[in-house]
Amino acid sequence: MLRNFLPVFLLLAIALYGAPRPSGAPKSFSPSDNARLENEIRDVIRQRLAALRSDDAAVYATFFAPDCLMTSDNGTVAKPQDISHEWLTASHAGIAYHGSDVLDLQVHSYGELAVASFRLELDEDWSGQKVLRSSGYTDVFARRNSRWLLVAHQETPIPNERRVAVAVDPALFDSYAGEYQLTPRYIVKVKRDGDKLMELWPGDSHFSADVPVDPSTFVARGEDGEVIYVKNSDGKVTHLIFRTTGGDIVGQKVK
Repeated sequence: MLRNFLPVFLLLAIALYGAPRPSGAPKSFSPSDNARLENEIRDVIRQRLAALRSDDAAVYATFFAPDCLMTSDNGTVAKPQDISHEWLTASHAGIAYHGSDVLDLQVHSYGELAVASFRLELDEDWSGQKVLRSSGYTDVFARRNSRWLLVAHQETPIPNERRVAVAVDPALFDSYAGEYQLTPRYIVKVKRDGDKLMELWPGDSHFSADVPVDPSTFVARGEDGEVIYVKNSDGKVTHLIFRTTGGDIVGQKVK
């Protein structure tokens, strides 16, 4: 998912700040140079997050170039102050955040530009009620006055990546097994495999396990939407509803 944003951000950053290597190819470094660059970027990210978690909006803003292209997790163009204000408001409302270290960091150098791809896990504690989130990031840094400043920042939530499964009687899965027709040529196959419900969507090479969030509703890690199995008055499953943020798609059970 993050890779989809990389070409756009890189082109925008190059247009704004120039590129010393017209070919656009990553600069060749020795292993020690690569390790040093990755550690520099990791430290910058850690320092920025530390400022955010301590509600220090002034320090947080210093990690961004004045004209940074910043897109928040809801897809809107934002400013650093918007993000720090959101965290501060939540903190005052009694919501506690506990974030992971920088995960799966990859850094490519383009001269005075560096592109970083990484992931963060965020635990939200709403007075004992836990929400577990995971997001991917693509950041473009430019070296200015011996500092790495953000010139483009994209946050992308990873849907259901850390969703906690609820206990469901696996016997229910037998009634869900079958084939569901979302279009005349788009068939989703569902089967029970022991205590798991498995789905195979067109284009997938193998069945994947679903995560139950209630006895009739399931999600897939890293995927948007929910699958809801619907029964008629006789208790027979007649169709499923694929509920996404963009709308519902109904699939009739045909087998």
